[in-house]
Amino acid sequence: MDAGALTDIEAHPRGRTYVDCCEALFAGYRPLLPAVVYAQVWRNGPRQAPLARVRKICEIVPFTDQTAEDVGRLLALSGTSDVVDAAVVITAISHNAVVLTSDPEDIGKLADAVGVRLPLVVV
Repeated sequence: MDAGALTDIEAHPRGRTYVDCCEALFAGYRPLLPAVVYAQVWRNGPRQAPLARVRKICEIVPFTDQTAEDVGRLLALSGTSDVVDAAVVITAISHNAVVLTSDPEDIGKLADAVGVRLPLVVV
């Protein structure tokens, strides 16, 4: 998930994005949530209770030294600068995952830079 998916969950606590996460869990998959994405969105406000619930069903993907290097290389290849979006793409590639995103153009540009076609679900 990217930050847009989380803000969609916050705005629509029982909407399609939330349901997609729950359905993935029931199908035996834990939705992936890069830690850096969660950090970008989390403010611990009362309106974020839906995010706290979703976070509990997700596998948090850490931002490791290796991730930092991979993200840096991807940013150089793509000519872009959004560390969080690049972390989403690196996570999706390394886990062969679908990306829930509100920004398919930026995510697509990053994936194209490394010649990978990522399945995207636009929220």
